[in-house]
Amino acid sequence: MRAARILAAAAAAAVAGLGAGQNARAASTCPPATFLSFNHVAYISKAIPPGVEIPVGEGLGSGSVDQPASADGCKRQRVSVHVLTAGSLEPGVGVLVQGRPRTLFVLGRRCDNYVGPPYWGCLLHPLVFDGRRYTGVSYPSPPSPQGEVPLAGSLGSATLNGSRVTVRRIDGVDPSLAVGVSGRPSEAFLAASVCPYEGFSNKPAFDDLLRCLRSPVWFTFDPPGGQVSDTVVARSDRALGTQVLGAEVGLVRLPIVADFVPERNSSPAPIGHVGNEVTFQVPDVPAGLYEAVVSCPRCTSATGGQTLFPAGSILVTAKTKTSVSIRIISYALTGALVLAAVLAIRFWRRRRRADASPPGSAGS
Repeated sequence: MRAARILAAAAAAAVAGLGAGQNARAASTCPPATFLSFNHVAYISKAIPPGVEIPVGEGLGSGSVDQPASADGCKRQRVSVHVLTAGSLEPGVGVLVQGRPRTLFVLGRRCDNYVGPPYWGCLLHPLVFDGRRYTGVSYPSPPSPQGEVPLAGSLGSATLNGSRVTVRRIDGVDPSLAVGVSGRPSEAFLAASVCPYEGFSNKPAFDDLLRCLRSPVWFTFDPPGGQVSDTVVARSDRALGTQVLGAEVGLVRLPIVADFVPERNSSPAPIGHVGNEVTFQVPDVPAGLYEAVVSCPRCTSATGGQTLFPAGSILVTAKTKTSVSIRIISYALTGALVLAAVLAIRFWRRRRRADASPPGSAGS
């Protein structure tokens, strides 16, 4: 029952965009999906449909699959697996697992808002340009009006699903991260591993992917949340420019489930300085969802005078009061079901181990 409440809260928050104070009992189901943790990021399982063939490739290393152990998904089990390349897909887009040839594990929100055959076409036939492969992400169709990517000048021609297209720069975005295509105004094409959990939204307040692409740095957090004093590693999803290296990073509490720098905020709780990896302890702040905010005065020349940038969100959870109760804040990190569910499962397992400890033993 305890696991069901935690998983349900996380799933409901991710899907519905629920904010602070959402009661876990308001959610009635647990996430039925299977997840893969590999190379410090989370993948969600997708059944490969008939007619779609993805060859099994070489080994990439070990991972961990978290899957339902009951029909409702509220009981879970974790198994170690061997991760393999999936045909021509880059590991930063999708991978296979040994013994599960008809299941593809897709990183975060790649090919978001594509449905049916277009989804598989998006994954298997990326945009090929300037020696890189870019995988599509789209603004959702409803609610209207559908958002559009702010396209800028032409970069040249490329191949997309067998056709020649004109590749366009996205305003304010380094082409090594993402590009657009003429005639497809609501789609962007992302390099592998860039902004894995962020998606487009037709509502500007929640348009996290565009903010991610325009920021000089963006982090994924391992684990994606924790209690005060827990150790977390933040990893950059992109090569870092000299201007942002060493810039200060601090946590600022978010009023809604989105990635942005709040206009009204207290002084950030410092966690370190920008690098490819930043290891820190969760500062002594109240439980809630926080944005990693980067202060980069040296970035102004490339960003039109902007000095503060969002760089990914992290969940800070409350300390438990007793060994028989658990209090997890039901936020979703970056609005992504995959991250929220993995986080919920991780904390549930941690507390279950603590509950099994003798009275007076340490547990977190």
